[in-house]
Amino acid sequence: MTSGAKTGAPVPGAGGESSDQGSFQRPIWDRGEPIDTQMLAFTIGDDWLQDRRLIDVDIRGSMAHARGLARAGLISPDDLRAIERGLEELLSAHRRGEWTVEPGDEDVHSAVERRLIERIGDSGKKLHTARSRNEQVALDLSLWLREAIDGTRARAARLIEACRVLPARVGALPLPGYTHLRRAMPSTVSDWIQAHAGALEIDSAHFDVARAYLRTCPLGSGAGYGVPVELDRAGTARELGFEGPTTPVTLVQHARGRAELAYVTALEQVALDAGKLVFDLWLFSTREFSFVKLPTALTTGSSMMPQKRNPDLLELARAHCRQVSADRQALLDVVRDLPSGYHRDFQLIKPPLFRAHDRLLPVLELSAKLLGALEFDAERLREACSDPDLRATERALERVRAGVPFRDAYREESRRSKS
Repeated sequence: MTSGAKTGAPVPGAGGESSDQGSFQRPIWDRGEPIDTQMLAFTIGDDWLQDRRLIDVDIRGSMAHARGLARAGLISPDDLRAIERGLEELLSAHRRGEWTVEPGDEDVHSAVERRLIERIGDSGKKLHTARSRNEQVALDLSLWLREAIDGTRARAARLIEACRVLPARVGALPLPGYTHLRRAMPSTVSDWIQAHAGALEIDSAHFDVARAYLRTCPLGSGAGYGVPVELDRAGTARELGFEGPTTPVTLVQHARGRAELAYVTALEQVALDAGKLVFDLWLFSTREFSFVKLPTALTTGSSMMPQKRNPDLLELARAHCRQVSADRQALLDVVRDLPSGYHRDFQLIKPPLFRAHDRLLPVLELSAKLLGALEFDAERLREACSDPDLRATERALERVRAGVPFRDAYREESRRSKS
């Protein structure tokens, strides 16, 4: 939270705060009592910044909620028309870059409601009828997660396809197989890259687990215990693309963070194998191996040594893949061991969720681009695969076929390989 935010009217503090704590919009929960601005800055944190990516889904959810209120007779048709028009205008203006969530806003929900009231007047004050921010943020994250899962899965699929088509592009090439990073047995470039593709396909199935958490709609659960009016929860859920409303209503806050954790777990699985792929490419592109040449456009230079081209892309991708695991742990530590119901801890779900998502997407995109531009050194690969020790197991088994017990053949070949 920046301490010098100047948007909106200052919120009076309750003594003791310094004069440079900044100005904030009055929270939607404000009752006219003094608010300590240092406390407010702490509780808001950077939530206003995290919420900028939720503006579209928050407005979409609010439109559906308003229509549900109208069906329940809680707002008039005129109010609904005004709210719909105002929200559509706000959405268009946001997409044109004319506004966003500001440091003085508490969150996206407050920012949208404030701007709606400024735009349409008293009708805007009726939007939050029979709704809590607790369910609103649960809905926003559910809608965001659906789009994030689909987008990430599509990028993983493009990387898998880049792996699948590589052998056809580079031709049949040998490649030493390694155990303990020592040459072990003959293999091929095709077998190496198809293993990466197969692993990423298995990883992608984890997105189905995350999707399963998003079948039902949290709207109508209020602060966690429902609302004392009849709402068309089923109709609102269908409008937003859910199978139905979440039941019981107490499940909504009880399950907070689980869909997010399932998604980041899926990201972690993909990152484990994407990290292995970029590590292999980093290793195989060293002069000591020289199996593959990285495209110049996807490497960087040295500020001092003019001969150098550096694999910064691969090294940062490798580090980001590791950090996805750290982000998953950070998210898990937010939601573990909490009692039932809503807790403000849930606000801290967003940073590790969005960090993990933002880390992995460019890794997947750039890895696919890199695979499409690799150049393999066929001569170097054939030279490496001509190492007679790679055939040691094959020679031992030839003796077995000639009647020699395997252990004797193994020891004989071991002595031969040492000579």
